[in-house]
Amino acid sequence: MARKDGKDRGICQRKGRIGWWVRLVHNGREKWFKCDTKSQAKAYYGRLKADIREGKLFPEKFAAKRDITLRAWLARCLEGCTNRNRVNEHLYNRRWSLLLGRHLLTEITTDTLRQIQRKMQTKLRPRPAKAPKSYQAKRLWSDATINRHFAYLKHAFALALRDNKVTRNPVAGITLFPEVTKTRFFSEAELLRLQGVMAPHDWKLVALAVETGLRREEQFTLRWEHVDLEVGLLTLPMPKVGKPATCR
Repeated sequence: MARKDGKDRGICQRKGRIGWWVRLVHNGREKWFKCDTKSQAKAYYGRLKADIREGKLFPEKFAAKRDITLRAWLARCLEGCTNRNRVNEHLYNRRWSLLLGRHLLTEITTDTLRQIQRKMQTKLRPRPAKAPKSYQAKRLWSDATINRHFAYLKHAFALALRDNKVTRNPVAGITLFPEVTKTRFFSEAELLRLQGVMAPHDWKLVALAVETGLRREEQFTLRWEHVDLEVGLLTLPMPKVGKPATCR
């Protein structure tokens, strides 16, 4: 029930309850105090407001919240991201939000992350409906993919540590899986077969990638100012390695 005369802000009577009540709102939080009379409530309300101004009333309970969930923090990091690999970062963001999004940054521990790492490594692809009895399920994620997820999370916590949202980076205690790197080149026969099944226009795009070694994003974000046709030189202003590169 609202206050009757509408003049004493923060003082009212509540429906079904006896006495007068002081309603206090500070930093978005509400608290009620019961008094016997309206005069007592007015005096008490004035004292509470004075204590708030001096920082004496429940300094911890009424302090503005500094905790933030992982989902909210990752969204904030993604908003300010200027990296070129935003497509993958959206995927990493979504998966971590599903796994630990509701947890506060300060609640996430290294042990929790180790358990998630083990589960990701052992998670298998769903069995097809018409799979033969000899079917052997394969892993859903490779070690390299899992490593990329944890590298992304480590960077997010490094930003949180810099902004004093956490006191330590829990991902720093995670050991990444060793990755097997292998470089394979197309043979002439493979290139001829590939050309034979592609439209001429599409093959030109593939041929450029094969001859220059351009990544997909590098190739499809090229501009004419990056190309010098006279000398046959192509300049990448911002490749994945992080510094300008050239190819012929």
